[in-house]
Amino acid sequence: MLKRIFFPRFFNETNFEDETKLMLAYRLSLFLSIVIGILSIVLFIYSSTTTAFITLLSFFTVLVTTIYIFKTGKFRLPTIIFSIIGAFCCVISLFLVQNQPHFMNGFWMVINILLAFIVLGARWGLLFTLFHATAQSIYFYYFLDQQMEIMRNLTHEQLVATVINCLLCFSIIGYLGWENIRTNEVGRKKLNEAQDVLQVQYNIISKQNEEKTVMLKEIHHRVKNNLQIITSLLRLQSRELENPEAIAKFKDATHRVIAMSMIHEKMYQSDHLSTLHLREYLHDLSSDLVSSYQSGYPVSLKIECDIDSIGLRSVVPIALILNELISNSLKYAFDDYENCLISISFMHHQGKKCKLIYRDSGTWKAPSRQGSFGLDLIESLTDQLEGTMELKTYPETIFDITFSPQEDQ
Repeated sequence: MLKRIFFPRFFNETNFEDETKLMLAYRLSLFLSIVIGILSIVLFIYSSTTTAFITLLSFFTVLVTTIYIFKTGKFRLPTIIFSIIGAFCCVISLFLVQNQPHFMNGFWMVINILLAFIVLGARWGLLFTLFHATAQSIYFYYFLDQQMEIMRNLTHEQLVATVINCLLCFSIIGYLGWENIRTNEVGRKKLNEAQDVLQVQYNIISKQNEEKTVMLKEIHHRVKNNLQIITSLLRLQSRELENPEAIAKFKDATHRVIAMSMIHEKMYQSDHLSTLHLREYLHDLSSDLVSSYQSGYPVSLKIECDIDSIGLRSVVPIALILNELISNSLKYAFDDYENCLISISFMHHQGKKCKLIYRDSGTWKAPSRQGSFGLDLIESLTDQLEGTMELKTYPETIFDITFSPQEDQ
């Protein structure tokens, strides 16, 4: 039973800080109950009855606090109540008990302040410091001479009571310091243990991330290789064809596969496997398409992009849209073969949205027909992006596509 009283186990702590404050509040309350109980007996024997009754009130207060903490595992409210009552007992004893030495009241005030700082926190500690400093200052201003006279003429009983009071006060202050140091040591030990656990978990997670990064790179590399094989097969198959229209269809399909293959190649080369450096990709895709069609006339490219990177779920439909737009511009838009310009603008728009504006200096012919595969594919991909598209074909062709980037899952 005694072991359970002196070393209780509380199970409702929410974190280590509350756990340590709970144990500290309980042990201090228990220790103060014993000390103030002894002091009450001493004062009843050697000092005035009034001072003894005030001390007895403090004893019952701290005893109730100790029992409450033991039963409920809650420390904050009872510690506040006990500290407030203790502070007022010190002040009442200081101003209302006459012809008694109050030399030790200052030490009890220091104990009250330390308890507030350690258990309740800085705000309560500062509040009690201000309260006691004000009370002591007022008392010394009006009653210092009277108190000095009492101290010079102490009776034997008053001297014994003062000595015992002094010993108990220093015992409490020493216990407060010891418990605080002990709590800090336990806290440092638990913190070090927690840091060791976190370091182990961090090392495990880092290793797993490295393995996943290698795996994702390998996946992108394999997908790129597979798409390149598909590209090679389409090219080989197209050589067996004699129909120019069928050959053109195979060529368009090849370029669509190349556009997707280039995405995985860029992902494989990137440090961040979840996003793609968009400006570099747009430049490489458009340059590759211009060179692959071998139009025989110079085509200028103008690319504006203020978006650093974008997720894979959005970049695939964007790549296919641009592949379709650039291919159709190179095949159908330019009649005079002079001042051939393809302009691509990819910018932030209205917060989190993006705007893709594609234009060329020519006028499209075949893609403007209703039911053309290229235009249907562009509209379908825009719907996949959950975006909207506006098309203008005269005096120059402009595609204006607005959408919200989709997060990769």
